[in-house]
Amino acid sequence: MPNIQRPFSSNRRRFVCLMLCTCLSDTVAFLPFVSHPKRVFCTSGNSDNETLPDKNRVYIQGLHDNLTTCLDKWIMTGNPATKQRAYNVLEQIQSQAHDKELVEQAERLLQRAGLPLPEQRRRQQQAQERQEWEKSFQQANERSALSRRIKDSNQPNNALLGQTLSPRLEQSIQDKVTLQKQLTTLPLSTIPTSETHRDEQASIKVSSWVARAWNTELCSATIGGLDDVLSQIKRRIWTPLAAPPALLRELGIHPVRGLLLYGRPGCGKTLVARTLGRILSPLRPISVVSGPEIMDKFVGSSEKNLRELFDNPPPIYDTFRIGETDNGEAISKAALHIIILDEFDAIARARGGNGGKASTQGDAGVARDSVVNQMLAKMDGVDPLVVPTLVIGLTNRRSLIEPALLRPGRFEVQIEVPPPRTTEQRVSILRVHTRHMHQAGRLLVRDAPAVSAASRKRHPLKGEELPSYEELLHKLAERCDGFSGAALTGVTRAAASHALERSVEDFSLNPEGISLMEECVVTSEDFDNAIADLTTTLSNDDWVDDAVADTDADNATASDDDANNEP
Repeated sequence: MPNIQRPFSSNRRRFVCLMLCTCLSDTVAFLPFVSHPKRVFCTSGNSDNETLPDKNRVYIQGLHDNLTTCLDKWIMTGNPATKQRAYNVLEQIQSQAHDKELVEQAERLLQRAGLPLPEQRRRQQQAQERQEWEKSFQQANERSALSRRIKDSNQPNNALLGQTLSPRLEQSIQDKVTLQKQLTTLPLSTIPTSETHRDEQASIKVSSWVARAWNTELCSATIGGLDDVLSQIKRRIWTPLAAPPALLRELGIHPVRGLLLYGRPGCGKTLVARTLGRILSPLRPISVVSGPEIMDKFVGSSEKNLRELFDNPPPIYDTFRIGETDNGEAISKAALHIIILDEFDAIARARGGNGGKASTQGDAGVARDSVVNQMLAKMDGVDPLVVPTLVIGLTNRRSLIEPALLRPGRFEVQIEVPPPRTTEQRVSILRVHTRHMHQAGRLLVRDAPAVSAASRKRHPLKGEELPSYEELLHKLAERCDGFSGAALTGVTRAAASHALERSVEDFSLNPEGISLMEECVVTSEDFDNAIADLTTTLSNDDWVDDAVADTDADNATASDDDANNEP
């Protein structure tokens, strides 16, 4: 055994020595290609400071690589998180880089990727560019050496030049100095600024346009049977808006901010509000919003919708903007913004639930109370509105509205829109809805226009048997006693439907011998059938007046209290 192991162990030692020599030779051959780190000899205290710029540059170069990677990812994906990460890397470079060129290089990378610079950096660049421009402008406008000597000298120019000023020039200088002293002694309130003067002129223009917008004939042609309502609106709403602003300041008043129109359904509240909006706001469109549209299921969204309605008025029409020096900005500030809130009781009900107790209302009532609070703040709060605003609320039940909204200063003007109670009022409404029918010759009356379908239908009949236009209106008005304005409009539509049905049936039976355009004429019999149709569908039993509703509510509350007090 010993004789066998010796040759084997010697061979192993020989093999190990050979491998060590090979590795050592490879290591020695590779040493020239290895980059040795520089040795820093700290001979003094400033040696560490000399290596700081190099370390900072290396660190910032790494941040540059990270910024390039983020920008490449943002260009390919458009991910907002990647975009924000790129901005964070840029802020880190701006705060830690010692070399200004590295910061500018990073900003150029950001701009090449299509991203804007941060707001603070952009403002700094603008301020720096402005300073450089002013410096170059001053150097470019520097005149001769004599001008520089005059500028640096404390003596007047004429002493250096050896000249005397003319008496006329001296008098002009003296007048200028006197005028400057007078202006400095005046109070600031008596010196009109250009912006204040511009706003005042714009307010005068707007009031003059509103004054010319009121058209009595337009109101009569659009709204019938509501002359009393229109006269109140004209006195309380239109007159202050049409008056010059200086006159209102001298009187110590301001235009009304709120108008509440209430009454039975179908009496013309929406029609009055829309017509009034076109008359009082000729410069910008009106905002018509239904009350339930304001409400939202998310917390705070209802109040936000209401704020946006007040804070973001629609822009004025281009005809009033084009040609103005300020592109109509002053007129836009002075133009009235009208907000029409239909179904106003949906967002303005009395706060606190039944009897003012918050415990009696649910989450929906609490949310509605918050909307009412926002309405109170916007109507007459601490912060003024961006433009003059008139809010027109429409409701069927005034008793449901929050009392704080009904006080003077908010919905100060409250006008009831009643149903037509007299024959003349119903005639006025019928005239509005049948005027076009009569002028087009589609109404079979004695005084129908010549060369019309009604006049050709009238010839085979005796002229004395047909009523005139006014006689027909009075006859219909007497038969429609108790009808609302919407019901009278329905009578006109139903009569036209009867005439159209008769003409279409005749044309279907004889399409060759009958002309549909010639046969369609509304007669008094069609109106009689229309009144019969509307009478079966109308019912006033469901309507309860505010006074009756309040009485019933008080009686119900008293009965509940009595029931609770019983032993």
